[in-house]
Amino acid sequence: MPNDYITLNALSNELDSILKNGKIDKITMPEKDEINVFIRANNKNYNLAVSCNASNPRIHLTNVKKISPLSAPSFCMHLRKHLLNGIIQSIRTINEDRIIVLDILSHNEMRDPVQYKLIIEMMGRYSNIIVANEKEIITDVLKQVPFDMMTKRTLIPSAKYIVPEQTKLSLSNKEQIRTALKQYMGNNLVSFLLSIVSGLASSTAEEIIFQANVGNSTSPLSDDNIENILISLERFSNIYNSKLYNPCVEINDNNTPLDYYVMKYHKIKNIISKPSLNEAIEYTLSLKDEKFRQEEKTKYLTKAYNAFLSKCNKKLEKSKQRFNEAQDKDHYKLIGELIIANIYRIKKGDESITVQNYYSSDLEDIKIKLDETLAPQQNAQVYFKKYTKLKHQEEIALEQIEELEETIEYLKSIEPYISRCKTQQDIKEIHKELEEIGALKSVKDKKSKKEKESSPIVYNVKGFEVLIGKNNLQNDKISFKIANGGDIWMHVKSFHGSHGIIITKGQEVPNDVLLIACEICAFFSNTGDEKKVEIDYTFRKNVKRHPSKKPGMVLYDTYNSIVVEPIEHKEYLK
Repeated sequence: MPNDYITLNALSNELDSILKNGKIDKITMPEKDEINVFIRANNKNYNLAVSCNASNPRIHLTNVKKISPLSAPSFCMHLRKHLLNGIIQSIRTINEDRIIVLDILSHNEMRDPVQYKLIIEMMGRYSNIIVANEKEIITDVLKQVPFDMMTKRTLIPSAKYIVPEQTKLSLSNKEQIRTALKQYMGNNLVSFLLSIVSGLASSTAEEIIFQANVGNSTSPLSDDNIENILISLERFSNIYNSKLYNPCVEINDNNTPLDYYVMKYHKIKNIISKPSLNEAIEYTLSLKDEKFRQEEKTKYLTKAYNAFLSKCNKKLEKSKQRFNEAQDKDHYKLIGELIIANIYRIKKGDESITVQNYYSSDLEDIKIKLDETLAPQQNAQVYFKKYTKLKHQEEIALEQIEELEETIEYLKSIEPYISRCKTQQDIKEIHKELEEIGALKSVKDKKSKKEKESSPIVYNVKGFEVLIGKNNLQNDKISFKIANGGDIWMHVKSFHGSHGIIITKGQEVPNDVLLIACEICAFFSNTGDEKKVEIDYTFRKNVKRHPSKKPGMVLYDTYNSIVVEPIEHKEYLK
């Protein structure tokens, strides 16, 4: 996306027109690198999301409500202390760079007016959120930087705020840009423009050249070409006040948003217009941010899952190897018995003996190796002990194989739920499952309070409540604690997936309700790219806990099946 000065300057103008003179009512910090500033302006409530995430820095109005931690971080407390009830005087960019500043008039403990600046730097891995006073002394900063050799700046409380040094020409510096363009020697005009002018994304630079009606390979540039480029640069630097301003979103063939733009760039084909740049950014980034945050928060679960699965598979392989080794046990028992049968022919000091195999129909001869230092009876005992050891090894290995296969099967049932975690409670329940099977170490925090369990997904399908478990703990809960014996229980056949329950309350479930419920159950199952899947359904009373007692694992033998298409059916969500 063109998250450059052109876009941010237009965005700051738009935010200024909406939020100017607005009062800051609330400040939260739902993520470690994101704050939400709730503002009352023009008799309306707004939520300004500000993120300095290295991969996705952004600032825009949002309708997404995120859950804040029970204890606010120190940076959030600082913002509340100094900016709460403050009035936003202006929102602007500075230094013609990717920096947006909120000028805020607040008050100190003595109710004296105090001027603050909330500075948002959106520069990739150098993105940051900074609070400075009217003398531009930093009062707090989200990412403290004692001294950085790249930026030549110190970002810590009490330090003077210094804007990042510009290494290229500013957009307003027309004369130097004109002089630089005269030095252009050909090859690629877009790349050349990016190398000399700051605050441009490649797609924006390409559009500026196109709007100037100059070819990318034009060389040398005429005076008219240069003037046209300068006019185009000026128009884009103030695009918010021009007729070109038309916030839009690029989408793919599946209507998934890809990027947002301040206008319809000529190379972008699939575009939908939005009433404002804020809405374009919100539409593009809300789902992307949700997915990114989910992956970030569950990264440790995925890592633990993969490590434990690999460990179990290695153990299983070794157990199978020991089981296969033990299959020779009967041979050692046979040798021991043949020695006993021919003990009268053996004397101490013999290194071997050839005997007839009485247990074989062919009665073939077998040469048996002996330990000359042992008596005949002792030699027999050596082979019997080997037999006993291998027999015990076989029993242990078989027990381990069954246990490991069961654990691996249960572990695989957890995998799809990791990617579906939405809340902190969901994550903690998956953590608990992995903890109980040994994939994660148990960490007891005496200070932490017992938190409320997360709720299953609830649908209302034509008057019937349908429950879908979001993890194995919830599967166990809805199947054995919530559902009654006469309720309908559902599960995908031959795949891991969520348990589904239709709460019947003694009523007969219509076929169309059963079909929709089964489609929902199929959607929340790990069926891959299958277009049609088979769902088993039966009365809950026919479902029994698995002997392993692992949550979510069940047994049932009386059931019916239906083939359905996995559909989420959001229209029935409660």
